[in-house]
Amino acid sequence: QSSGRAMDLLMNLMEWARSQTGHMEFNPEFFELVSLIDEITPLFQEIAGQKSIAINTALPSKMPVFADKSMISTVLRNLISNAIKFSYTGGKIVISVDQSNQNELVISVSDNGVGIPKNTMDKLFKIDENYSTKGTQNEMGTGLGLILCKEFVEKHGGKIWVESEADRGSKFSFSLSVAP
Repeated sequence: QSSGRAMDLLMNLMEWARSQTGHMEFNPEFFELVSLIDEITPLFQEIAGQKSIAINTALPSKMPVFADKSMISTVLRNLISNAIKFSYTGGKIVISVDQSNQNELVISVSDNGVGIPKNTMDKLFKIDENYSTKGTQNEMGTGLGLILCKEFVEKHGGKIWVESEADRGSKFSFSLSVAP
């Protein structure tokens, strides 16, 4: 677990530093979002299984997007990892994609875990706050994952937000433009 946390921290730090110094290129391309989610989800099955957490999806059959695949993959990995970290044993995570309107998709990762107190939600996406809490099994966070997510989503012209209630879970969502 310690090695996994160190690796996550290093990857997030490296990606954040590259984005801050202009060394991370923004390379949008056409790709199938549902396929990407289907590729990423199995990466978390073992760690979710250790906490008996079910990862479910509510996805359309296809959803083409024009985005930077690497950045969107990073956003999804961070959100899924957080959902596992803050879910109780026996919990449930749902990854969904909805087309909110003709031009925009909303991708969400929901859990029924610990939730987030209202007074700390504003701190989650701010670098100067560096807010981090322990997971349900004392897993440590870095405080950088959501900041990186926000930066990558905004680079695509989208938004990221959270809806949460303490002890009832959280739903992290971000918007992306539909492929032209």
